[in-house]
Order: sequence, then C-alpha cells, then structure tokens
Amino acid sequence: MLISSNKQITFYDISSEFDSLSDSNSYNLISLLNDFFDIREFIPISFYKTYYSSIGRNRKFSLESMLYAFIIKNILNLPTIKLLSSFLSISKELRTFCGFSSIPNKSQFSRFKSTFNNELNDLFHSLVDRTEALTHEVNPFLASILITDTTGFESYVTENNPKFYQTMLRNVKNYVKTLDKDAKKTFNIEKYTQSRMPKVSSSNPDAKLTYLNGHFGYYIKSIISTNGFGLVRDINFYDNNNELDLDMRPQEIKDKYDAKSLIPALDTFFNIHPDFKYKYFLGDSGFDADDNYAYLYEKHNITPIINLNPRNKSSLPQPHINEFGIPTCPNDISLPMVYDGITREKGRADRIKFICPKVKKTKVNKKTAYLLDCENPCTPSKCGRIKNLTVHHNYRFNSSMPRTDLKWRKLYRIRTVCERSISQLKSFIQINSSKVRNSVSLKSDILFAGISQLVSFILIYKTKNFKNPLAIKSLIA
Repeated sequence: MLISSNKQITFYDISSEFDSLSDSNSYNLISLLNDFFDIREFIPISFYKTYYSSIGRNRKFSLESMLYAFIIKNILNLPTIKLLSSFLSISKELRTFCGFSSIPNKSQFSRFKSTFNNELNDLFHSLVDRTEALTHEVNPFLASILITDTTGFESYVTENNPKFYQTMLRNVKNYVKTLDKDAKKTFNIEKYTQSRMPKVSSSNPDAKLTYLNGHFGYYIKSIISTNGFGLVRDINFYDNNNELDLDMRPQEIKDKYDAKSLIPALDTFFNIHPDFKYKYFLGDSGFDADDNYAYLYEKHNITPIINLNPRNKSSLPQPHINEFGIPTCPNDISLPMVYDGITREKGRADRIKFICPKVKKTKVNKKTAYLLDCENPCTPSKCGRIKNLTVHHNYRFNSSMPRTDLKWRKLYRIRTVCERSISQLKSFIQINSSKVRNSVSLKSDILFAGISQLVSFILIYKTKNFKNPLAIKSLIA
C-alpha cells in the first residue's frame, strides 16, 4: 500500500508519492501501454452499446478512458479511487493517456463499477480468450494445466470487526453462568458462539458467514481458476448457505462446499470457452469427491491431480470387494453385503447402497428399521455397516497417475501458483483496506483485478519477458 489507511492524506503526501512514482513506474507503464496495448481491440461490441445507450446521450468520459483509469490504478497499486483522482489531477501525462479533459469524481467511478458488472465480466473473458493462444506459445506444458482454488473476499461489514465476535462471546459466557454444574462441564463456549453468529451480514446479505484462512468471517466467496503460469482463467462467484452444525468442524464445512462448487464453476467456464483444452487439473484436497473425478475424466478428458482428503477416510475396517464387485463383510470376506437400492441425493451422483448381511429390515410404527444381530460388529451403529458405491467410485483411487509417482508430486507442487495469483488479485484491490460496501462493486473490483493481470501479461509477452509472466513490479520498474 502506498499510504497507510489510518494516515491523514495531505496534498504534500500525494505529491511526494507521485514524484517517486511518476519518474519511473507510471512513465514506464504509459510507455508500455502506448507501444504494446490498445484496449479497443478487446472491448466487446455489447459493452460499447450498453455504455453509450444507457443514458441516451453522449458520454462526457469515453469507455476506454474509464477502463484505462481502473487498470492503471491496479497496476500502480493505488489503494483508493480518491488517490487515483489525486494522481490524475497532478499528472498531465496520465490524464492525456487516459483521454480525460477533466477528472471524473468519485461517484462516477463508483457508479461505473456498479452499473457495468456484467459487461466487465464479458471484457474479462474476452481477454482470457485472446491470451490463451499466447500462453500455449510461451509454454505449452504450463498452458495445458488448469488449477482451481476457492477463496473469499472479505466484505466491509460490521460483523467482520473482531469486536463483534468478542461481544457475542462475552454474552455467551454470561449465559453459561446461569447453567447448572453438569451443563457447564459439557458446554463448548466457542462452538456455541460460532453457531449463534448471523448466517449473513445485516447490511449486505451477499456477505455470508464462511470459514476461510483459519477463521470465520463474512465473505463474497469465489472459485478462481488459473493455468500453470498462474494466469487467471476464470473468476466465478457462487452462492452458498453455510449452515453451521454443532457436530461439524469448521474445516469440514469448508471442504463440503469446496467439493460441491467445482462442477458448476467449470461448467460455466467451459460453456464460455468451449474450445479450451487441458491435460491436467490440479486441486487441493477440498475437491476430493467422486463426482469431481468422474466429471474431469469423462466430460473433459482431463487427468485430475487432487490430494486425498482425510474427511473421506474412516478408522473402521473397510469392506472388501469380491470378484462380482460386491462389498463383503470387513470381518468375513465370505459374507457379501446385501443390495439395498439406490440412494439419490440432490447435487450428488446416484449411489448403490449395500447393508450388513447380518441386518434385518423390519417395520416399526410404519417406519423402516434395521435390526443388527452380530456378536462382533465392525461399527457402533445400530444399523450395522452400510457401504455406498457410486458408479465412478474407483476414480479416486484407480487414477491414471498414482499419487506416489514422482510426476504426480511434481505436478501437484505447481498448484501453489494459483494461490499466489489469488494473492496478487487481492493486492490489486487492496482487499485488507478496501471499504467497498456494495457487493456488485466489490465483484467489479475483483474482475478489474483479473483484467489488470491479463493486460500485464500481454505487456510482458510483447516485451519478451517470458521467465516470469506475473512479475508486474519488474514490468513497470
């Protein structure tokens, strides 16, 4: 950040910041943009039509001018629109390049973001289309890798203030004092407080309670895809209802939604870019689900490189599979488990259900009940052992590339470039000091961050600096 968020900004501060910036970074950036980039080549026609027809008269500021201003703000790492306006007022070179005869006020910049969010998404994907061929030219191997990760962009809401949680925690502690001694022994104050937190922010219903980065907060959740360079390919915002249950750990909640988010996000991505082909998919253990493996293998012919998730492991002895593909009793492989129909659940693949061979089904009060008759049960469940097999169950373990293979391990290590790319996007929009309250404006900021990264990649490509395609600081130094 150029200027601390808690420091009072004066004209002298801005001038001194600008003097150091204008002599090198801003001058270099303007030169590069003038020589190697023209935003008009990438703006969809629909964006022009929407921008100029929405008010029924000529715009005071051209579409190209507004877009360039936001791109320059991000690449120069300016934290606020106020500081951008100040730099524009001081620098004639910046104003001339952007095409501003006068400077838009803060509300005009804000209104642009909130009004043209859909069009910014189209511009972003236009740049994704144009940069795909460039990445294959630079390094076909890295371009053949698709990496996906989930993240959250913290909203500027009251509930994200640490004092909000501490107040709730203090109230719960006062409540515990009213309980008897036996109840106090089993009462988990932290867990109960977390379960009582509002599911959404009172001021922004799009900011939902989420467990990310080791703590609870109110975030706009997103699933972001990059290639092996770390160059962003997709930014997908998805909704969720994080119902916190007292018997679920926070990490289990995160994994549950990570696993279910992949297929809808990639469906959207491949619908927009149907010609994109990838050889490998890299994802962390949050995406370790049978449906995800089957989707990648069968629908897109992509090899999944996904780490196994401990949530899918069990301390119980595992059923064996006989020559007919039927699970057998863990304690006696000669006893095949009994087919008990198909389990269908929204958002998941159909599963074939097998139950313990020593269980009898009966009716109790017109409801189906399972009665276990076993001297040495392999599970404490009164229903006996149940095994669900999905049609694609073996994809998780019988992968085309074993997880112990050296190539698998080397590929999986590449996955971290996606995390670094996400960190760069958050740096562009100064997420830790951003005070954007409107969720649409925040999403536009995130899209602008992706657009700025792609513009920077084009500049790096055209200057033949292929070794580090995301080294934006070295680009403008």
